[in-house]
Amino acid sequence: MTLVEVVITISIMLIISSLCFPKDSVNKHQINLFTKQLCSDIRYVRKANMLGNLKTYIYYFEDNKSTSYIVRENGKDLKKVHLPSGANIQYGNSKVKFKPDGSPDPKGQTINIYKDNLKIELTIVPVSGRVLLKEGKYET
Repeated sequence: MTLVEVVITISIMLIISSLCFPKDSVNKHQINLFTKQLCSDIRYVRKANMLGNLKTYIYYFEDNKSTSYIVRENGKDLKKVHLPSGANIQYGNSKVKFKPDGSPDPKGQTINIYKDNLKIELTIVPVSGRVLLKEGKYET
């Protein structure tokens, strides 16, 4: 086989696999990526707050197009992450921040991200401040 034949064969396989990839899986993947990114950013804020930087927090931002969250540190926005289109988010507090001991300020909360029949739950434990991600395998 020549290199050209191998490249053509691989490209045909990729085209066929992309046609067979269901749209539901793409939506689920986008929601999972968003949730894991949010979980990671909450853990970042907790660690920064525990190290003494109490000016680091996450706040939610909603406009008429979409919902997003913004990580803010020392008065500057570090990053803005948009919720995938068609998905919804429910949260308790408009800000996510922690006390120097790692416990949530003012209290723990549950964040629900859902789209159609997919629901992912992210919990900030009230006393310890741990961030727990409840995925589909824990559903009843």
